Amino acid sequence: MNTEAIRNLSFLVIEDDPFQREVLATLLGTIGAQHIMQAENGREALEKWAAAETPVDIVICDLNMPEMDGMAVLRRLSQMNSKVSIILVSSHGRAILESVQTMADAYRLHVLGIMPKPCSRSQLLALVAKREISAATDVAHDDDAIPRQEIVTALNQAEFVPYFQPKVDMSSGEVVGMEALARWRSPNRGVVAPGDFIAAIEDYGLMDTLTWIILNKSAMICRAWREQDLALTVSVNLSQTSLSRLGLAERIHAVVANQGILPSDIVLEITESAAMTDIGSSLENLSRLRLRGFGLSIDDFGTGYSSAQQLTRIPFSELKIDRSFVQHSDQESTRVILESTLSVAHSLGIKVTAEGVETLENWEMLRELGCDIAQGYLIAKPMPEEAVKDWLASWTLPTHLTVRPTQKVVDILLVEKENPALVRNAENHGESIENLGIGRVARVQGLKEALRRLAETYYDLVITDIDLGEDSGLDLIRLIRTQQTLLSPATRLILLFDHDEWNVLMQSIVLDINGFLRKPVNLRTLKNIIQQALAEDFSPQPPQYYLESESRLLQPPAAATPSRASSEPISHRLLVKGQLIALPDLRHGMVLAEPIYSLDKRMMILAAGHTLTFSIINRLWDIRDYLACTDVRVFP
Repeated sequence: MNTEAIRNLSFLVIEDDPFQREVLATLLGTIGAQHIMQAENGREALEKWAAAETPVDIVICDLNMPEMDGMAVLRRLSQMNSKVSIILVSSHGRAILESVQTMADAYRLHVLGIMPKPCSRSQLLALVAKREISAATDVAHDDDAIPRQEIVTALNQAEFVPYFQPKVDMSSGEVVGMEALARWRSPNRGVVAPGDFIAAIEDYGLMDTLTWIILNKSAMICRAWREQDLALTVSVNLSQTSLSRLGLAERIHAVVANQGILPSDIVLEITESAAMTDIGSSLENLSRLRLRGFGLSIDDFGTGYSSAQQLTRIPFSELKIDRSFVQHSDQESTRVILESTLSVAHSLGIKVTAEGVETLENWEMLRELGCDIAQGYLIAKPMPEEAVKDWLASWTLPTHLTVRPTQKVVDILLVEKENPALVRNAENHGESIENLGIGRVARVQGLKEALRRLAETYYDLVITDIDLGEDSGLDLIRLIRTQQTLLSPATRLILLFDHDEWNVLMQSIVLDINGFLRKPVNLRTLKNIIQQALAEDFSPQPPQYYLESESRLLQPPAAATPSRASSEPISHRLLVKGQLIALPDLRHGMVLAEPIYSLDKRMMILAAGHTLTFSIINRLWDIRDYLACTDVRVFP
């Protein structure tokens, strides 16, 4: 906030000690304040408040005063529905100040922050500057209820649209996603923020309708971004009413499939309270969505109940820290809670996004604590879809913001026959992968050189071409999965293939491949497949499982027998008809009642009796256009 802006503000200092009162007035003068009233207790302050010719903008209030203390002043301001900004001061320590700040929040007062005595100019200036930020985010609410018919008409005429707020990776400064936030483009009211219409929509029972409108439009826009090579996930809020409806997962999947985007392109946000409503149906829907590859985010974490229990009950991929914690991060108790939340989330493999990041102090504190992603006005306000591309083109991390170093570097082994272009127009695709910022890349040629390297070095990910000259990339993958190398059998594996190698590709599914890359590959696809492979839920089977599974594919279908990795009752259940299930509804642990064949039915991809894993299900989905049928008969 500049000096001119401060000069136009009106201040009221409430402090019983004359010396401290004069110190505060002097400090205000040094930052540019000209309109300063002083009062020695709460009663005098309220009298001056009522007699003031111009409204008071900021109150600086001590807590311990005679006649009427600071807590009583706050209560009276709340009863007056005052919109004034408040700074709390006291010599009684941060714990009491933080407690009173929480009380003021409960009274719905606008507290800029707290200042333990002795006060300093820098503290004061930082808190006063927060008023300008908050003023920009505050929504003016209309007390008049919006008529139901007006909202119904607006829904029918597509006046509700998603605006998008960027999410930035705190370790790189890269924009990794957008949150879709509903806005009403009313021909009569202008652009209306959610605070002015959400309550009415909920009261009229129209929240479900709005949810599907925003989801459909967001998926359509996400597809357009993908076509423009913009690798952005889109986060969409799910309403409480939608979450408990049977068939929710199927309907959401249909929306995404119709737009030709991946489930992993969409993150579905739910609140803690929504997840606790109709727990059975909610858990069924959320588990099914996660299995299909959608991201799941718990929104406003810390404002509901049983927060820690929610993280173990539901397979979340993201946790969003509520803005109230971020904006009070200067409080020691809040910082401790934030640190604990981040530690718990990271130990569960959940990424953490902080909402309401509005100041440099917010960013630096979250960065130091190890927060993954930031979202807020410090980065950008929500914007219409048509403004996103230009904003992205102009986005650079401001020089006053620093990033958090990436904690883990992924080691990648790239195995090729020669030097074909993996990435269009790139001479050295190993460097191209490295430039994505995912990890270190080592390049080798052929199976023998790959095995020598694996005997010396550990790798998190192996990317191998199918064609290695005299050998096949499947030979390398088979050796890794059957524990005939020093590499962990749980290492993530990606296959590179040409357009004429689909048959070999389909043979690989039985080996739990974590991703396919068809050559040549653009950078966005390359990065997405690598990230998905590293994040895929995968546990390797015993070596004998892979050997037997491959041998069954070479037998006539009638001779196929259950894998030893399957339980004994399966051999009896093979006589049972089984259940026909669509490909998107397959689950980990299901057993095939019938083989899965290629489109021309000349190749058996998986034999009857095979137990499905997450990676197999995901790869079947990847090659769905080349399967004889996308309905699979299984034993659940």
